[in-house]
Amino acid sequence: MNSRYTIRKERKNLILFLLVSFLLPLASVAAQTMISNHFICFILYGIQAAAPTISAIIVLCLDKKVKSYFAQMFRKEHLKMAIILPFIIAGTTMILAKIIFCALSGKAFMLGNISSVQFVIILWALLAEEIGWRGYLEPWLEAYGLHRRIVPCIVGAVWCLWHYHFFLRNGIQVPMPLFFISCIVESYIYSFLMSVTNHNIVSAMIYHFAWNLLIHVTAINPADNNGSLFPYIILVILEALVLPVCWSVRKINQQLAMEQDRM
Repeated sequence: MNSRYTIRKERKNLILFLLVSFLLPLASVAAQTMISNHFICFILYGIQAAAPTISAIIVLCLDKKVKSYFAQMFRKEHLKMAIILPFIIAGTTMILAKIIFCALSGKAFMLGNISSVQFVIILWALLAEEIGWRGYLEPWLEAYGLHRRIVPCIVGAVWCLWHYHFFLRNGIQVPMPLFFISCIVESYIYSFLMSVTNHNIVSAMIYHFAWNLLIHVTAINPADNNGSLFPYIILVILEALVLPVCWSVRKINQQLAMEQDRM
């Protein structure tokens, strides 16, 4: 009886999480169309972008689990790896993508510029999404029986669809099909980072921040290349090629952990 009640309760929590995550941005966008004050619109944009984290915190507070959840997500364990490895993966793939694009197109390797407002928005990515996606949704799906190889795909699909409000405001320059593929691929990289850092949410937060920062620094967005999708496509291909390496490392780590348990 208790287990059935718990399952029903957790399913309701998941529905609430998804509803708030998807509807809060819509409300924020609607409010921005009616308000002319730039500062208030900027705050609303921040709320819009942070909907997954806000939603997760609301659900955890209602369930009185916020302290225990945050204690599990934020740990000193593997902290150095959680900070350094995301920058290595994001930096390597983006710099290589830029080099390959320049070599094939004959264009000079040039870095992009970031305004102070853009940097604040990019910095906000540290907190805005990953507590929701990789901190709440992914563990929820794993806890309720879905295969760990399928979970990142589901999270990636939900993550992609959640960006609908950015597409409504023309905030994403990449076509939806390509963006969908990139979200799925990157979701597996997020899952790998969470795995090798023993589910330290800092790894996902840093990767999100590093990705958003470096895509502007390396000028890979279509807007930085006269609308060309070629650099972005190269990036997605390189990220996909990283996945077998990630899976091999994860498998080795699991084998080492099993050997240590036997000892």
